[in-house]
Amino acid sequence: MPLQEAILSRFPAQAYALILVHDPDGLLADEELLAALGERGFRVVAEADPFRLRRRVEQLRPWHVERPLLVRSAEPLEALPYDLWQQGHRVVLALHDFFPRLAYPLLRALSPRQRWRLAQAAQPPGRLGQRGTAEYLLRTVFDVNPELLREPANLVAWLDRYHQAADPMPPPLVEHLLSLLCHPAHAGWPLEEMVVSRAAFQTFLQKQWSAYVGQQTGQPLGEAAARYLLRFDEDAALQDRLPGLVRSGALWPVEIERVERLPGWARPAVLAPDEDPRPRRAGELSAALQEHLATPLTEARWVAWQAVARAWAELTALRYDPDGPLGDEQIEAYAGLQHRLDAAFLAWLGQRYAPLAGKKLPQPHHLYHVPHYIAFQRRQGAAERVALLVLDGMALADWAVVGPTWRARHPAWQFEERLLLAQVPTITSVSRQALVSGLCPADFAATLDTNRHDPRRWAEFWAAEGLAAEACPTVQLALERSGVPAEVGSSRVRALCLIDHKIDDLAHDATLGSADFYASLQVWLKGYGTVVEELVGSLLERGFVVHLTSDHGHVEASGVGRPSEGLVVETRGRRARIYRDARAAVNVQMGFAQTVLWHGDGLLPDDAWVLMPEGRWAFDTAGETCVTHGGPTLDEVVVPLVTITRQE
Repeated sequence: MPLQEAILSRFPAQAYALILVHDPDGLLADEELLAALGERGFRVVAEADPFRLRRRVEQLRPWHVERPLLVRSAEPLEALPYDLWQQGHRVVLALHDFFPRLAYPLLRALSPRQRWRLAQAAQPPGRLGQRGTAEYLLRTVFDVNPELLREPANLVAWLDRYHQAADPMPPPLVEHLLSLLCHPAHAGWPLEEMVVSRAAFQTFLQKQWSAYVGQQTGQPLGEAAARYLLRFDEDAALQDRLPGLVRSGALWPVEIERVERLPGWARPAVLAPDEDPRPRRAGELSAALQEHLATPLTEARWVAWQAVARAWAELTALRYDPDGPLGDEQIEAYAGLQHRLDAAFLAWLGQRYAPLAGKKLPQPHHLYHVPHYIAFQRRQGAAERVALLVLDGMALADWAVVGPTWRARHPAWQFEERLLLAQVPTITSVSRQALVSGLCPADFAATLDTNRHDPRRWAEFWAAEGLAAEACPTVQLALERSGVPAEVGSSRVRALCLIDHKIDDLAHDATLGSADFYASLQVWLKGYGTVVEELVGSLLERGFVVHLTSDHGHVEASGVGRPSEGLVVETRGRRARIYRDARAAVNVQMGFAQTVLWHGDGLLPDDAWVLMPEGRWAFDTAGETCVTHGGPTLDEVVVPLVTITRQE
């Protein structure tokens, strides 16, 4: 029986009103399992803090067999409040029960997606020890074939696929993999760094390619490697891999003076003088997105949507580049992709948004997980001093413009990127309040329409982590007037929250649409953005680890008119209206057909109904263009979380 079916069989429909699950291995953290439970009517709660658990359980009353409550705990069930323990039907899930022939410590280290892949494979015929399990997992979960990977072209292609998956293997498996890769063909390769870091892999590849091109053309290239280890000139398989490496972004074309000095197979990775690489890159990204759309994206796992989001963000930055590098045909293709992605993402979000909220650690998924993740890293010893830098309104496409510039300017900075889901609706008062508080919106139901309490929310979170109020201040930045805030230099500060509104201001001021916004972003990058960089540098110098993120993205939208709802609406936004009365929300929706009514996601208060225009429409004057946020598109919901540290 497949793993998902075996686990779901423990939870028969309409049998128990309250189910308590001891899940020490996080089996119920898998997004597909959580989505399947949601489809069967289960509401899942996973809170380690007893006070938050009690509050969440009470919020979800009443429980009944048609709409049961499932409480998941990593601790023994006896540690739960006695009244719950007494009433609940108890279930124990243990990883070794489902994979009894594999070494438990390695199994436990796998991510939910990796366990899902493991479950698709045939189980070994006999019990395996630690080494045998490691080799079995590398083969079945990570597609490692040591014999094939001895060929440089195969190893490069495998590393590219592995890093695109954005689901790193546990350290014990990395160690075993490195032992398998010890081979003369890879002598001199920085293998450990290349497996652990996508950036290190890309740097190695780029320098090796520059070394080959420089050798063939006699043209010195600044990024060439000191040693030529990848034999592009001799390895036909490596030559065949070249277009795919460029498409994935693992390798960037280099500019040379005389393209004709290189063979035809090298053309995808070189540029002629004054050749604009952007139209070619846009074509590659469009082709990649078409491939994604040919798969059932509405049923895809979050990792697949992360790849889509990255490609779409880069393409969006090219589409609205102030230099206008794309032709009419590419702009038309972009619009078609946008329409299809909007529909696919909305369908997926309705199924997976709530399940992905179920596991905060060790990797965050929602914005409200971020404080928990930062605190977890701090407890693990990754940093004593932490700073959350919120660039209000920065979309992933904006980071696709800002990030490469910062990397080029600051080679000593290390960037570790993740993607997160902002809180729906993606309005500042909801999403940023969740971000700084570590709470889902249901836990601040009385303040959904304001950010006045953000400093208190941030301090309350860190008070639970044992920090005094003066150690965890919140600062609204005004860098052009005040410079670096004094709190950065205070030796008392341990958890600093910094909020900057400039990018959000640019978006709301862009009356001519996204082209207007991205022209302003270029000005920001050369002006105010450099002051933000100085702030980051100051934080790093003082021993902070900087976690940069955004509370939401933005879209260009067209007005379809404004509802006339009087006092029945709690929050009026161009892309989202929050109602506390279902009938009022439905009545307004009847006048606006191209809208979605969002309710009952388990994160918003039960008495909140959110009306959002589908696609790229806005509650604004009919036909008027605006850049705004609040809705459920990929551009508004998926935001970056970038951890910035200084190289030792």
